[in-house]
Amino acid sequence: MVSGGKVQMKIVKDGVADIAEVPIPYTPGRVDGIEVFELPNLANTNLDGSLTTLKMIDEGLIKGLEDFVVLGVLQAGPYLIHTKDKVESLRDLRGLKLRVSGKTQAQIVSRLGALPVSNIPATGIAENVSRGLIDGALIDTGNLYNFGVGNLLHHHVTNLRLGSFPVLWLMSKARYNTLPEDARSAIDASGGLWFTTELGTNMNKQTDSVLARLKASGDHHFVEFSEKDLKRASNILDRVVKDYTKQSPSHEQWFEAAQSNIQ
Repeated sequence: MVSGGKVQMKIVKDGVADIAEVPIPYTPGRVDGIEVFELPNLANTNLDGSLTTLKMIDEGLIKGLEDFVVLGVLQAGPYLIHTKDKVESLRDLRGLKLRVSGKTQAQIVSRLGALPVSNIPATGIAENVSRGLIDGALIDTGNLYNFGVGNLLHHHVTNLRLGSFPVLWLMSKARYNTLPEDARSAIDASGGLWFTTELGTNMNKQTDSVLARLKASGDHHFVEFSEKDLKRASNILDRVVKDYTKQSPSHEQWFEAAQSNIQ
């Protein structure tokens, strides 16, 4: 069995696997435009980010998927800050070691004054928290228990949306074209919009369920930064967005398309 986020796209294209779940931030540069959803303050929920991404793929704005059939899209998020110790203000983030996924999250965390820690797989977050090697992580709330940190990270900043994590379910077009007509018809009926809607809807339900579990435990603390801190954070995060959009006209187009469709 072949595993690992970095190879999932390749094994589908090479015919090693028929279908794979591909975490896009683990293969930067392979799918142009989808990384825009890693920017802060875009997607509000798992569902709206997922549907907007699918629409941009269908419209040809997101490129690099010409050899694949896109069965489904999930934008897991929004990612929030979850820490082991108390965080009440933006100032409290200074010097904290936070696990991140991808360069955009690393840039966000660094500009907020914390220390980004990369190269820790999701399955390794809990061990690194337990050993005191990191103070917390950027995680979408719905996956806190899946990643084993629901009982380790007790402080949650709830009003600072720090981007989403794009995942695609892909099948190679070459393999799709070998299937009998009834099989292709079944894929056409259940893939794309239906599957993406199911993924986003169920992930929203999972997020609500995790929040209810955290609140019921009685030992979790939900933090809302003050208006003053939010204004400071907004100025910082706006610079992250501007750094991205000024890189090329395509970057600006992707951002404007994502922003307009989500709103």
